[in-house]
Order: sequence, then C-alpha cells, then structure tokens
Amino acid sequence: MQEFIAFFTRNEVTNTGIFFLMLGSCFIAIFHTIILSALFRLDFKGWLFFVVDPLLILLAGVLGKHLVMLVFFLLFISVFILAFTGMVYAGVIKSREEKKEREQLRKRYHVAPKPLWKKVAGFVAVALFFVSFYHIGFSAVLLLIIIVPVIAAILPSNKNRFLKYQRTLPTSRIRSVAMGLAEIEGVLEGIAIMRSPIGKKQCIGYRYRIEDISTDKDGDKSYSTIFDEITCNPFYVSDETGKIKVNPEKMEFVYVPEDEMYSSGGKRYTQFLIKENDKMLLIGKAGLAENNQPVFEYEAVKGVFAIAPLDKITHYNTFKPLLNSFLIFSCAFAFMVSLILVTPITIVDGKLNIGTPDFGIDLDFFKAKNTITDAVY
Repeated sequence: MQEFIAFFTRNEVTNTGIFFLMLGSCFIAIFHTIILSALFRLDFKGWLFFVVDPLLILLAGVLGKHLVMLVFFLLFISVFILAFTGMVYAGVIKSREEKKEREQLRKRYHVAPKPLWKKVAGFVAVALFFVSFYHIGFSAVLLLIIIVPVIAAILPSNKNRFLKYQRTLPTSRIRSVAMGLAEIEGVLEGIAIMRSPIGKKQCIGYRYRIEDISTDKDGDKSYSTIFDEITCNPFYVSDETGKIKVNPEKMEFVYVPEDEMYSSGGKRYTQFLIKENDKMLLIGKAGLAENNQPVFEYEAVKGVFAIAPLDKITHYNTFKPLLNSFLIFSCAFAFMVSLILVTPITIVDGKLNIGTPDFGIDLDFFKAKNTITDAVY
C-alpha cells in the first residue's frame, strides 16, 4: 500500500497540470452523475459532481501538489467501484420490485402462487443439465434440443388432450349430442357480454397475458410470463340443429388468435378474444344443469375442456402429419450428429478407422464404485 501511494506522490504536478486534471475530472463527474442517479436512484442537482470533483483536485493542489495525481486516480477508480456496486444494488432493487409487482398481480387477479414442486422440478432440471454438460459436453445441448420438445408434446395437459381427442372424436350435432365426452362445433352467442382489459372491447371471454421483457447485450428480447388468465362468461354454441349453453369454468383457449398487444414499462401485454359469431370447435362434457337443461362443461375424468377456432383446427390437422415427420427426422439427425461428434474417426494408410463413441463418461469411476459396493456386501 505504501508503494502504491509513493508511486502517485513521488512527483509534484504543475499548476498547468492541475488545471488539465480539473478538466479531466469533469469527464469523471459525468460518470459519477449517471451512476449515482441511474443505478443508485439518488436525487441531487445535476451540477453537483461537476463542482465537487474539480474542487477535490484543487484542494489536493492546495494541500500538496504531490497529492494531485493520487486524488485524480482515486476519482477515476471510484467510477468502476461505483459502477460495479451500482449494478449489484440496482439488480437487487429490481428483483424486489418485480417480486412486489408479481404479488400485487396475484392479489389483483386472485392467482395462486407457483407450487413448490414446480420450483423444485425446475431447479432439478437445470442441475441435471449442468451435470450432463459437465460429463458429455456439447452433446448435452443436442439432447436438450431433442428431449424438451418430446416431453412438451407427451406431457398431459388440457391443450394436448384437446388436440388428441379432436382427431378421434366425431363431431356431434348439438341437438343429438350424447351425454359425456363430446365434440361440438358452431357459432358463439353471448349471454352476458364483457369488456376486454385492452381497449374495452365487447367479447364473450378473453385471455389476458402479462410478460416481463428482458434484453440481452445484443439487443435481443426475451419474454417470461408473470400473469396469464382466462376470463369468460357463459355463452351458447349453436348450429343448424339447435344450441347448448357452455359453462366456461376451466375452459382453455387453443389457437385463439391474438387480438391486441402492446409493451410498456418493461412489460408486454397481450389479449386473446372470443366474440359473438365466432365459429369454434369445443371438446368437453355434455351434461345436464340443475334445471335439467343441457350444458357443455369441463370433463373431469379425461381432464379436457377447450375451445379453438374451427379454421385453425382444420389447418392443424392438415399440417400435423408433416410436422410429425419433420420432428422425427430432426431428432434422428440430431442423434446422428451427436454420435459423430463423440466418435473418434481416423484415416490411417488410406483406411477409415471408426472407434467406439466416447460420451465423456468416466466408466472407470462406475466400475470402481461397483467394486467397492461388492466388497462391502
């Protein structure tokens, strides 16, 4: 430390040098002002550091000209120290504000917090990925590309069940629909019209989604959902044979087109509407209400109840076989690429030698572990 101080105090600065260092401290003052106002959110006069920083240089010159360079260096270093601590502080404050905002959204829209098992499952999934990446390297990324779409496609959900059953269930006429799991299609008729959250548009029901916007260093944006809710009033579905009342509790929107979207305050707001005269396909349970009137509602046994635009489902059924073929080909191609990457291939004397794939897993470790286990037992 003494050597450090001696390095900056061994020479005295001339009056001209002090003047130019005072000018240089004005540039440092720009960073001090930006950091303390933007990151630390302090409220002060904009000219404050343009006075304080040069005065510190001048005061050092008055006390001893050999101190001027030391003071200027400390002012310069303070920019980096304040910037680092400011980023940490701003990150902590932003995290608290986002948490508070999420709590307010949950209270406002009566949203239950994320279950503990989902948080634990997410943590375990991330941990497994890093462990896999440590052992097998880049192949873990390829496996992730293969596994995630497959899991997303096979995991049970209201949407997946809806898409599954709509390919097998016959479309029933409303007048002759049988009790139980059924598929119907028709035109929507409102009973009690509501207003959408964006634009106050008349509709039968809406899905309202709020997302956080994150921007990386390249300017690319990513979105994470912090609120997603479907609100819908009871309505009728009618075809040429009759109409049936729909109880929308637990109903999911599938491929309902986006109506409106805007971004503000680091958030993206999106709404999806179903309106009168929309042609829709529904899968759920046909049953009887308390007054013995037919009603279409959530099918608890199969766990399915959803609504989708008829044209979107027709489009989906047309291109689904092509998508399945593409996914199978992509998975097979990714597997072959990963296999080639971990397989040693050499050419010796004009001959192609293909070795055993090396997945980077320490097999000796497992052998040693088994040996120890056998010895114990």
